[in-house]
Amino acid sequence: MSKGVLIFRGMKVGILPGDFTISLGDNAESGSKLILSTAYNVLPIWIRIARDNLRLAKSASQALVEEWSEDTESQKALLISELEPSMQVFVSCGIALDALYDQLRPYAKLSESDIEHWKEKKTSRAKQVAEVIRRVYALDKSVFEQFRQAIIDIMKYRDLAVHPSLELKNACSRPDIPVGVDWKFAAYRYQNSEACFNSTVQMLGYLYERKCSEKAVVDQMENVFSALQELKVVQLKSANTSPTSE
Repeated sequence: MSKGVLIFRGMKVGILPGDFTISLGDNAESGSKLILSTAYNVLPIWIRIARDNLRLAKSASQALVEEWSEDTESQKALLISELEPSMQVFVSCGIALDALYDQLRPYAKLSESDIEHWKEKKTSRAKQVAEVIRRVYALDKSVFEQFRQAIIDIMKYRDLAVHPSLELKNACSRPDIPVGVDWKFAAYRYQNSEACFNSTVQMLGYLYERKCSEKAVVDQMENVFSALQELKVVQLKSANTSPTSE
């Protein structure tokens, strides 16, 4: 019994060379063989992971304020409950930006000298991501600077989360609690993870609406938002309206 292939919205589907063959037997009976190939873009999945963790971080942040007491064990538990999902938001958004970079890089017209220059200058991943977006979408200076700073901030805290250090740093204060905490509990809090998520989605939304001269890139971004809609992360009301988060 022949089995079909499950296709998701926004998935790239095609046939690789040699995967469709037709043959004729000795008795003149024909036969055919078709192997379907797919490419599922996980960028939208990472955005949904970020959205889901942002909701958890928001609930934890509210609980932290409402349930704060003099019990230090309870204080620790409340802070950890907010830290975990907030870190995941930064990590997920950073991975989504990495996925966007890989999606756009073939169309950025990077030369060997560009790559060598990045290596010599030890250009950060964040600046590379921003430069690739600038080239593909021909961003003007002001928009590019906004993108670059947002990407630098997101990738910085993504990297600090996935490459953790035990280096001693000054304890920090937070306006919502009366005790000093390790810097991670100040950096990876709901308000910051919300800003991270909103920046990431707004940048993607800007690129989705702006389009660019490369049809393949336009199609890819259409697929990303089609998938985000299927995942119930954004709602596309019409071709003439901006995507909104659900």
